[in-house]
Amino acid sequence: MEALGVEGNLIAIDAVETSAAMQMADIKIIVPQTRSLKYIPAIREIVKKYKVGLIVPMTDLDLRSLARHRQDFVELGCEVMIGPEPTVSLCRDKKRFTSRLKRAKMPAIRTFSLEQFRQNPFYPCFVKPFRGSGGLGAIKIDNGQELRKHVHIFGNQLLIQDYVPGREYTIDVYRMRSGEVKCIVPRQRLLVRSGEVEKGITVKDDMLIEATLKLAELMDGLWGVFCCQCRRPDDGPPYFFELNARFGGGSPLSIAAGADLPLYLLQEVLGREVTTEVGQFTENLMIMRYCGDTFCKVEDPTKLSGYTTPFFK
Repeated sequence: MEALGVEGNLIAIDAVETSAAMQMADIKIIVPQTRSLKYIPAIREIVKKYKVGLIVPMTDLDLRSLARHRQDFVELGCEVMIGPEPTVSLCRDKKRFTSRLKRAKMPAIRTFSLEQFRQNPFYPCFVKPFRGSGGLGAIKIDNGQELRKHVHIFGNQLLIQDYVPGREYTIDVYRMRSGEVKCIVPRQRLLVRSGEVEKGITVKDDMLIEATLKLAELMDGLWGVFCCQCRRPDDGPPYFFELNARFGGGSPLSIAAGADLPLYLLQEVLGREVTTEVGQFTENLMIMRYCGDTFCKVEDPTKLSGYTTPFFK
């Protein structure tokens, strides 16, 4: 906020108090889980109490709920960095997303339900949950035995796609309310762990940027920061397979490369000029992540989530 010459507080919410990110906020608040009917009312009360002006979702878990109640928050004087519910639902449904690309004559990966795939199986293939998140359950499958094991673990609600070899990219985007795209930063994923990039590098590639602009045009009303993922065999066109209507987990690389995504969002919300253009970022900047530690003093450990029975991810 200092760069904009304004004062304000960063409020972080989570369902558990053992959240490392919450320790960095000015105000931290425990709320019901996103699937609870009490979740949106709890956020509404926070907005009223603290006069919140902007809500920024950081995970997939509450995107549809926030999109559905976006106007309710606007009436309270609070913007939500989200698109309309139909667009958010389209992004969350990987099969519908792929169909939308096909209708727009963009390269799309063949996608089948598990039932369709079993009628005419092929290997290798790529398997993922219909509405997965964080790379959970997304894996290359080389034979029927591997597929049966995967179904046993993750159930039948799976998509089966062609396995597209080649380089993989996550592309960070800032799109204004007007629909104008002001920032695109492709990041090549060099090493991925549990769906999150561990090593990656920024690239300036006209084909990736142009394809991303075309993809953004298909997403009616999507506003703010979002990221899309694609694979690119050899030097051919990119095959997009996902769009996340939120900050990407690897967005710190884009920010470090000069694409200050949070700043652009605040500039637009405050009615300021968004001070960037497509292509303004440092090329070939690499991120190398490692495990970090966060410490805080706890008054009553018996109230911590996982105290009685540990959680496993």
